[in-house]
Amino acid sequence: MSGSAPGAVTGAEGLLAVLLARWEARAWLQDALEAEARARLAGAVTDDELETFLEQQVATEQAEFVAEFFWALHAKGCEAPGRMAEWIDSHNALVGRLLGQLDRRNAPLGPRHKRRLWRLKAARFGVKAKAACCARLDGSGVVLSLSDIERFMALHMDLSLCRDRLDALARAGLLEDAPGSNLRLFRATERLEAIVAAGLGLLRERLLASGHGSP
Repeated sequence: MSGSAPGAVTGAEGLLAVLLARWEARAWLQDALEAEARARLAGAVTDDELETFLEQQVATEQAEFVAEFFWALHAKGCEAPGRMAEWIDSHNALVGRLLGQLDRRNAPLGPRHKRRLWRLKAARFGVKAKAACCARLDGSGVVLSLSDIERFMALHMDLSLCRDRLDALARAGLLEDAPGSNLRLFRATERLEAIVAAGLGLLRERLLASGHGSP
């Protein structure tokens, strides 16, 4: 290509390798989540109902994100109340920065930005909500209430989608209802954590093979 710097082509090719690795890992994760749901629900619903459920609820970006988020909390040690408190503080700080960015807009907020503003305001953990979230933890596993998860996920998706994806992963046997109060409490199964870890491992392998990342 005439006039192009040699490094520009190499840089684009390197980024393409990263993109392809990410796509492959995401496709693998979707297939793995689908396989678990299919095995769990086979015979319990019609074939058409199962395929619709898989396509609309399980093989979705939001379901992947919820699954990965539970794994990230576990990897960070957030089954310990102190670690969860640190995570919530970081989450609240991010929410504050994003709210500040919206407040500094000179143009009027359109419908999309108004919805985002409402979600961000609902995403912040107050003192009582933070204390309640941490009090549910005893070091044995990450347990989150529906309200906890909705606050965390408000940065990434509408609350209705969050509830649908939680229900889908629970229906697939990848999240389980934790015993507790009259609140609905969720925790990841070991199978879900293993699937997410395997998907991340695949991504790391592909990045290393392309000369990116570190062992």
